[in-house]
Amino acid sequence: MNSQIQSTLTRPELIRKLYKITDLSNKNNNLFVGQVSDNGFKIYKKPKEYLRNAFTPILVGKIENKNEGCDINITAKLNLFTALFFLIWSIGTIIVPLIIGFVEPVFFIMPLVASVILIILLVFAFYQPAKRDLRLLNSLLISD
Repeated sequence: MNSQIQSTLTRPELIRKLYKITDLSNKNNNLFVGQVSDNGFKIYKKPKEYLRNAFTPILVGKIENKNEGCDINITAKLNLFTALFFLIWSIGTIIVPLIIGFVEPVFFIMPLVASVILIILLVFAFYQPAKRDLRLLNSLLISD
């Protein structure tokens, strides 16, 4: 999931704003946790206390100078281990019933059901929070 923010702020002003809203150690009360550099950032929304979500979107941004301000290209990504687990689990829930389905035709329905469940899981656990986090970041970086 990609997004682009056009800002009238200069790169140093934008970096300062990112540092204000990002906690580098996960100990303060900032909105985001992660890393900020002169060229971009890699952050995620700080979870509520004792609440962890493997599908939490990681926002990776690149900052590019323009004549008047900056362009920020942001990509929302899944955690690598979550993506690998999801891929392996998806293959298992779709391919295995297809193989078994040649013996018992009733198993041909399972991949369809599994596919629908996987899509619903991705939409509600990743895409919706990613959209919300991108809107929040957009509002924080655009406002003065």
